[in-house]
Amino acid sequence: MTPVSPRLILINGAPASGKTTLARAWCARHAAELPLALDIDALRAMLGGWQDDLHAAGLAARELAVAAISVHLASGRDVMVPQYLRRVEFVERLEATAANCGAVFVETALRIDAATAAERFDRRAASLGGADIHSTLPAEMAAVVEDFERFLLTRPRVVRIPSGEGPLAALDAAVAAASG
Repeated sequence: MTPVSPRLILINGAPASGKTTLARAWCARHAAELPLALDIDALRAMLGGWQDDLHAAGLAARELAVAAISVHLASGRDVMVPQYLRRVEFVERLEATAANCGAVFVETALRIDAATAAERFDRRAASLGGADIHSTLPAEMAAVVEDFERFLLTRPRVVRIPSGEGPLAALDAAVAAASG
């Protein structure tokens, strides 16, 4: 039996689409293989003073994430990155990191309608009491989702996953197809 290469799986998606929940569920399903669900936003929040300079903290968190991803892939284990990305540079960096580690890169996008995303986002922001970076948006959710959909048009190989029924099964299928 041929060993399976480790996989770096990006779950891109608008805020509140369920990226982190899906990443954790996938890792739980494959727990025997010790996959890592690496939440870059959580990593950023662990940096002292991160709220004082969001841009610098975000860049530092990405550097830390790439280092952790490289180590985990080099050990032969999968890494799941749930992250809202609207620019190609970090996607390409993740893809290059996977290639440098001999891993398969799987780019997915968790799709959600703006109304559902707004409802989830508002519920999450209320539960956090505005004490987190995730309690504000750069624009109305409809514009955020529209902007994200435009970005996806530039990514012809991205696997689109609906956030409604069965996203875990769809993610499993996408990972299996990319690995085969």
